[in-house]
Amino acid sequence: MKKPVWGLLLLLAACRPDPGPADYSGQELPDNQNPDGGTQPSDLLPGPFPYEAGKARLSVGIFYETGRSQAIVFDDIDSKLYLYDQTAYVESDPEHIEGRSADRIVYSGQAWLGLGVHWLKQTQNFDAWKTLHVSMKSSDPGFANVKVGMSHGIGVGKEKGFQLAVSKYGWANDGEWHHLAIPVADYVAAGLKLNDVSSPFTFGTEGGATGQSLLLDNLYFTAD
Repeated sequence: MKKPVWGLLLLLAACRPDPGPADYSGQELPDNQNPDGGTQPSDLLPGPFPYEAGKARLSVGIFYETGRSQAIVFDDIDSKLYLYDQTAYVESDPEHIEGRSADRIVYSGQAWLGLGVHWLKQTQNFDAWKTLHVSMKSSDPGFANVKVGMSHGIGVGKEKGFQLAVSKYGWANDGEWHHLAIPVADYVAAGLKLNDVSSPFTFGTEGGATGQSLLLDNLYFTAD
């Protein structure tokens, strides 16, 4: 029997098969921005919900560029962006709602697409983080049924992923920006172990054609 696409995606995520892009620029704050807020340079968009100094905010690699209290930095040693089974590629796009650019997620030749941020050596305790925020925009049919996930455990047979359909949180592929707030508690309800998180963010969809794309920006976690 043919394996369902999402079953395949979970298997690929567990094996961490394919490396993400080598260009991890955009993870660090500009020199003229205070890491705990401060004054934004004029060429940086603050996003729909600008960071407030003193608040807890965790940025996620290349997908967030402005104020934060903590950061997940991709370094290919402890953490990495994986493109599952070469189903997608990621490129910087000038159209954005936070920072200087967004990332365009593009189908690269298969009818499904997946990628994820993974810790390579040890899991992390995510008890402090309550909400996953992400902004997305697309009008392409292949992104009608996007799922965003988190995983726990490291190693073959140990890593388990939990995906949620983001249409429940306000997503529609209608060509407009949508700013989603997903309670981490919803992942816990699905089975995620918060004290053993190995992937804070996975992204997947199916049914698209080569070249169809989605803009992704403004990805971070908050403690409320």
